[in-house]
Amino acid sequence: MIQPSFEIFKRNPALSDYPKTFISKNGVPIIIRPMIKEDAKGLYEFFSGLDKEDKIFLRDDVSNPEVTKKWAENLNYDIVLPLLGIHENKIIADGTLHSSNYFWTRHVAEIRIVVAKDFRNTGIGKKIVSELFFYALKRGFKKITAQVPFYQLNTIRIFEALGFEKEAILKKHILAQGKGYSDLIIMSVFADSAMQSIRRIS
Repeated sequence: MIQPSFEIFKRNPALSDYPKTFISKNGVPIIIRPMIKEDAKGLYEFFSGLDKEDKIFLRDDVSNPEVTKKWAENLNYDIVLPLLGIHENKIIADGTLHSSNYFWTRHVAEIRIVVAKDFRNTGIGKKIVSELFFYALKRGFKKITAQVPFYQLNTIRIFEALGFEKEAILKKHILAQGKGYSDLIIMSVFADSAMQSIRRIS
């Protein structure tokens, strides 16, 4: 894994404090930072190590190394912010914040998260989602969404802890290996209510 120059993040004030070190629940240090061009191979290896069940929900064919190469060559943090979790120079988690492609939903952003099996329930998924969530608030998005298969209970709890609520259920929307058709849960939170909750806590 190539260590990035910190200058690439300083171009965006909201990213200037990366990379960060996160200590997982089992005491393992994990580096969190935005993806850079040199991460293409490492990201492909990360996705290649996922189970087939985990890959089903991904929206691109990550079995093709050209996919991650294309992502790396077209990085634009204003459109998609990919945050990586890195342990011992290997990518173990990938979270992304996606801006809407449509003019009439330009106030909406979506968070996606994938964590390697060996690092689930260690807190890294929640940490990356939280980082993306607060970055979205800084960017001024008014609504933040997530799409989660109904059987990913830990992921649902991560979003609920940040104030996300279940907004809709798409029945039999996913064809998951070994599980048949599964429901897809649409979760969301509005920035105004999130900020009010943060002020009450602080």
